[in-house]
Amino acid sequence: MRVSHERWLAAQDAEFREYRDHSVESAEDRFMKTFKILGVNPKEDFKDKVIVEVAAGSVPALTFVEAKRKIAIEPLMEKWVEQRKAAEAAGIEVVCEAYEYLDIELDIDETWFFNCIEHVIDPVEQLQTAMKTSKVVRLFEATNGLPPSTAHPHTITKDLITEVMGDFGKIYKGGSRYKKNFHQSDCYYGTWVRDDV
Repeated sequence: MRVSHERWLAAQDAEFREYRDHSVESAEDRFMKTFKILGVNPKEDFKDKVIVEVAAGSVPALTFVEAKRKIAIEPLMEKWVEQRKAAEAAGIEVVCEAYEYLDIELDIDETWFFNCIEHVIDPVEQLQTAMKTSKVVRLFEATNGLPPSTAHPHTITKDLITEVMGDFGKIYKGGSRYKKNFHQSDCYYGTWVRDDV
């Protein structure tokens, strides 16, 4: 499952060239839909939480969240200078490194994966790390089973996720609830909670 550092860098370069939607309004609309489906209130439910958002993109979901501490892991923020400034102005700590290369603290309340693990070095390792370091993992991932491309080194399926985390979630049928600015492919979503919480 793991790709080489060089393969991941090629994916990052392709994603940087292809990623065009840096609109805060578009991101807010999309993430509010995600929060609604996950059944959470971003302004109320996380005020006392430390949250890590993995592969957060140029406008992290954390932009629209009130939390005790917000950490966005996004390697491309090194190149998205204006977007990084905006994220930091929203109280987000930005980490410009691959999640796989970080020593993650063990007192994280929640780790979030929102449509990102097809881009990473190792989706399985990322999910396992989140499960070890977080009390809760929230996930909303496209599971269209498309073959890898330059920007997307991995094929993500429901089985890939559930083999690592168990079957804790549900299927969102692409285009079933929102026709614009939301997933048109099927997704697996839900909230995983560690046994000792």
